[in-house]
Amino acid sequence: MNIEGKILIIDDEIDICDQLSGLLNDRGFNAKYCISSESGIKEFKRNTYSLVILDIWLNNSKLDGFQTLEQIKELNEAVPIIMISGHGNIETAVNSIKKGAYDFIEKPLDGDLLIFKVSKALENYELKNKINNLYKSKNDNYIANSEASKKVLNSLKKISKTDSSILLSGLNGSGREFLARKIHIESNRSNRRLKTIDFSDLDRTKIENKLFGSEEKGIIKSVGILEEVNGGTLFVKNIDKMDSKIQGKFLRVLEEKKYYRIGSLSPNNINFRIISSSKMLLNDLRKCVVFRSDLLNKINFYEIMVPSIKQRTEDINDLVKEFLVKALSFHKLNIKNVSNDAILFFSELVCVNNIAQLKKFIEWSVFMLSETENNKITKEKVINLLNGFLNGNSKREKIDNLKYLDIEIKQAREFFEKNYLTYNLKKYNNNISKVSQKIGMERTALYRKLKLLKINAGS
Repeated sequence: MNIEGKILIIDDEIDICDQLSGLLNDRGFNAKYCISSESGIKEFKRNTYSLVILDIWLNNSKLDGFQTLEQIKELNEAVPIIMISGHGNIETAVNSIKKGAYDFIEKPLDGDLLIFKVSKALENYELKNKINNLYKSKNDNYIANSEASKKVLNSLKKISKTDSSILLSGLNGSGREFLARKIHIESNRSNRRLKTIDFSDLDRTKIENKLFGSEEKGIIKSVGILEEVNGGTLFVKNIDKMDSKIQGKFLRVLEEKKYYRIGSLSPNNINFRIISSSKMLLNDLRKCVVFRSDLLNKINFYEIMVPSIKQRTEDINDLVKEFLVKALSFHKLNIKNVSNDAILFFSELVCVNNIAQLKKFIEWSVFMLSETENNKITKEKVINLLNGFLNGNSKREKIDNLKYLDIEIKQAREFFEKNYLTYNLKKYNNNISKVSQKIGMERTALYRKLKLLKINAGS
């Protein structure tokens, strides 16, 4: 375990501070202490700490321990905080965890227990940092060869580090959510949460509960997204679908920086950046009778028009290669498993309507063809797969089948495989040997698959 991270102790009793810092420093940690909330918060702002040990009561300070906890979490949500108290009970411990503390220890302090909990907290913090850094390092680059995508990239460079509200306007599947995530990762709020709410998914009652949370007689029944996103970034998908009554409540949140849980009369302070998306362009939203102009002004400091796949033709080849690399990596294959003519075929696909569909079709193709005998993905195999996918007797059926590009791969697997195998069985008159040879799957494996999917090869 890395024990070089600094530990900050905040307690109003100098004897406790001496005892704690001495114990921790003797065990190889790097501990420093402050005896008031004011000096503690000032010190936390001045230096980087990996853990805070905080007294709940803090007599003779402007803020008590819980208020200090909130201030520290505002500055850095990721740093774990262990609360300590000489008047502890189960309720105090539970309240500490609810308010965001990592753990609670009762005074008089048990040295071995303290060292154990400190070690675990630091290990947890280090692990989260590694995951966060890995996530950032693996964050997709925005491919920008076309003029339309270059314009978007220039906008991202200008706006990401600010705290301004952004409206991402563009068609479904054009990459609006990808851009929202990228803006958040490159912003000053990247160490806080990014939360998403989609107004096309839920009715007004469910949206209100999801946004604000609820409580009854002072007891929290559900935590809303606004509470979870405090300090971070809220991505509002399809804001043009927002109910007119919700618009008023949401505008009040943005103006007052406060919100009320459903069933509560007490406000909660809130601080977040908002990124919104809409299929409608800003000018069209302004003309929309059901969308409030005052709310539109709040959510739109800067509009980024996200180009469609037809406006990014110069990007498609690189997008295909990136999607392939990621899909192949997941299945422990490499780019050599894909023939050049297959890559070209993916790049020239006309059945996909947007970038999200292209990505999912590539993922699905790799997913399906990785099970074949030699794992080689060729143009012929992809075409064969696509024919099975589009196996319908009418144009309407083919269009309906294309909708399956918009759902998760795992959910759609059975549908895809049934279409694919049924198509090939019909094509080769239920000749298992020919089908096995053509799709690159051993006969025994093919029989097992047909049985699993309840496909009668003799019919």
